[in-house]
Amino acid sequence: MAMKKIFIIAFVLVALCAQGATKVKTQHFEVSDSVIFLEKDDPQALGYKMRMAVSADWPVSINGKESSALTKLLLDSVFYASSNRDIIPYYTSDVSVLRDFIGDWVYRSLRSHNMAQEYDVKECGSALSIDCEENPMNCWYETTELMLSHVVDNLVFFKEYNDCYFGGAHNMFFTGYYAFDASLEKHITLKDIVTSPKKLLRMLPAYDKRDKDVKWWENITTESIENFYVKNGKLVFVFAPYAIGPFCDGEIEVAVPLKTLRAKGLLTAYGKKLKVGSKN
Repeated sequence: MAMKKIFIIAFVLVALCAQGATKVKTQHFEVSDSVIFLEKDDPQALGYKMRMAVSADWPVSINGKESSALTKLLLDSVFYASSNRDIIPYYTSDVSVLRDFIGDWVYRSLRSHNMAQEYDVKECGSALSIDCEENPMNCWYETTELMLSHVVDNLVFFKEYNDCYFGGAHNMFFTGYYAFDASLEKHITLKDIVTSPKKLLRMLPAYDKRDKDVKWWENITTESIENFYVKNGKLVFVFAPYAIGPFCDGEIEVAVPLKTLRAKGLLTAYGKKLKVGSKN
């Protein structure tokens, strides 16, 4: 009988936890387009094929409801919707409509790219084909991937991975994170979690585990540490190649335990609510 009661209590607790867990439903879509840039002063040159592609797992609901605040955050942050109202005239979570908007955004962005000022833009169907395997240096690209990263209690993290190549020795890439509180319907920034970004910034080099001679912290400002996520009881900061180290180091993550920030009095009332031992 005692074991039966324990089983029932455990079942109820699991059910309550599951009921309170934040659930995010996403829907996938992809759009892409290509053009060829031809040299204006050298018509015999091969030219450059450029492809722009977007892949997204778009949030259509949080806990069964559409979130206009999250839609606005992602459309403004990833696709610059507020400054492109003629392309994305209103905020929508309707993926069938959104796919058309983003397709138009890709089409116009590609043809108005700053490279277009230096080259003649030709549609791929009306220009000579460029074999990317034979001429990799002549194949430029820009890809954007938006996806749900993880959820910590009510805090939802989306990440944007951007990878591009416009000639030169190598590509450039970066992962950006967006924090959104599902219960407050609010974009969470660093100031919502820590009381003094300046004091936190001074702590970060000590948590950089790389060799001292490759640490480039001299020019880092508080604006540079707005790209972060929370996981496993830590506040993790993500830096692009060249930000605090050479390209060969790739993206660099520096993690600070939340319990350390709490002990130093650097957590806000909101930050103190984050689980310091979370395994999410």
